[in-house]
Amino acid sequence: MRYGEGLAWFGLLLITSGSLLFGQRTLYLIHFQKKPDSLLPYVESYLSPKAIERRRIQGIIIDDHDLPVPSAWISELRQSGRVIGVSRWLNAALIEINSPNALPQAPFIKCSEPFSTRNTTSRTSPRLPTTATHNIHEDVPVRGVAVTDQQLGMLRIPDLHHQNLYGRGVRIAILDAGFPGMDQIPGFQHIFAQGRFIAGYDFVSGDSVVFDDNAHGTMVASVILGRDSAAGYLGGAPEADVILARTENALSETRQEEWNWARAVEWADSLGAQIIQSSLGYSTFDDPAESYTYADMNGRIAITTQAARVAAQKGLLVVTSAGNEGASPWRYITAPADADSVLAAGAVDATGQLAFFSSRGPTADGRIKPEVVAMGQGTRIIRPDGNLGGASGTSFAAPLITSLAACLWQARPSLHAQALRKVIIESADRYSNPDTAYGYGLPDGAQALARLTALAESPPTLAPRLSPNPTTDNLSLFLPDTTLGWYALTICDESGRQIFSTTYRGLTLLTLPTATWRPGIYWLHLSHHQNPKQTFQAAFIKL
Repeated sequence: MRYGEGLAWFGLLLITSGSLLFGQRTLYLIHFQKKPDSLLPYVESYLSPKAIERRRIQGIIIDDHDLPVPSAWISELRQSGRVIGVSRWLNAALIEINSPNALPQAPFIKCSEPFSTRNTTSRTSPRLPTTATHNIHEDVPVRGVAVTDQQLGMLRIPDLHHQNLYGRGVRIAILDAGFPGMDQIPGFQHIFAQGRFIAGYDFVSGDSVVFDDNAHGTMVASVILGRDSAAGYLGGAPEADVILARTENALSETRQEEWNWARAVEWADSLGAQIIQSSLGYSTFDDPAESYTYADMNGRIAITTQAARVAAQKGLLVVTSAGNEGASPWRYITAPADADSVLAAGAVDATGQLAFFSSRGPTADGRIKPEVVAMGQGTRIIRPDGNLGGASGTSFAAPLITSLAACLWQARPSLHAQALRKVIIESADRYSNPDTAYGYGLPDGAQALARLTALAESPPTLAPRLSPNPTTDNLSLFLPDTTLGWYALTICDESGRQIFSTTYRGLTLLTLPTATWRPGIYWLHLSHHQNPKQTFQAAFIKL
């Protein structure tokens, strides 16, 4: 296991105590002020090589989301209570305190909000993740040749396999409730033998033991990674690299599982993941006070939705199940499927008819959801005992879409995640007439590959980008230099007098402190440290 590869860039504080699992607790989310950007140019100190490579390939801005929360801030928080975890993306910390009177007060704190106050004594019966609550696990063993041909064929994934596209080199992070048996089941052993298991972490228990707990994750993973020639089983992207994260406690349903999800996505980002596979969803919780409403499914509210949006900005493709609430009073999609930049997958049966349980759209703000559908009723899976079976739920449609995306990404490694998402949607059979049940329909892998082949690559124009321009306050600078080159930055006023200078690193988003400058026209000059001929100039107006 190559877990140590990601520790240096963990980007989180994985602090979980067993004492938190029982009894009364009061949790608060502490939101921080803007992080100081003095570390911004030194990206190697807080991002792994794989994470930097993904940003470089896609021209993704490195900004304050990537910066770690200052350790001094966390140390001060510990004086008030137990810090459960820190999110650099959400710029917040989850803290356990005895009472609201113990809330920390410090200049770096923007605000605090109650997160959860509840008794967490374990249930006596297990509960699957929200989108798996209505899953129908068909325990009748399935035998035969190419038992997965139907579910893969509906997306024309075998057409990609015939071109030797099996997801090779694509790194997938699977977030779920546990992965029992994966390290022992014959259908997964090729992953370990070939060194394609990158890392695993249990965000519920706070350790690196992931091959236990709820079987849901094992079955989801099999749809993507499984390969058992004796049983005639083949997953959609069996040659992909994999990261496993347990974020869901199947014994309960709380907002802390959303927090686990957000932290896990950040961790996967730090390890260079390209696809987030999540067959989890959030709407109602054990404590009704924590529950969302349909109005909250607007792409902005839920913690998982916020994290999914940042993941998309960082060049990851998030594939998530739409939810299994189609026949329930809730009916609609669940978070993070409401995010505007993810691929939310609904479920159909083997004939292409919508499964009765598949959650419907639209989002609360009227966007089409789900985006796509795949076979999620009677999907063939590998069970934790190593035998084959069938299972139903949008949980099993999502990994089919993940498989499709991984095979396509292998064909075009330089593709931007959102361009890949667009190509998949445009290949679907209802693209010209989408609705809020099927979305854009069943994607067509062969058609998507053809679209990728015809898609022209256009390198970013290497010129400084300043916004807003004109500005009344601070100004943002971004130079899309994917070599991450070092530059000397100087700014002069109309008379030619230098008023500001600093070092700038390509691909980073720098905030320039113009708020106190006099109104007028200013000139910005960038000069490459190693190649003085590589210089750039731009003008901006301060109102």
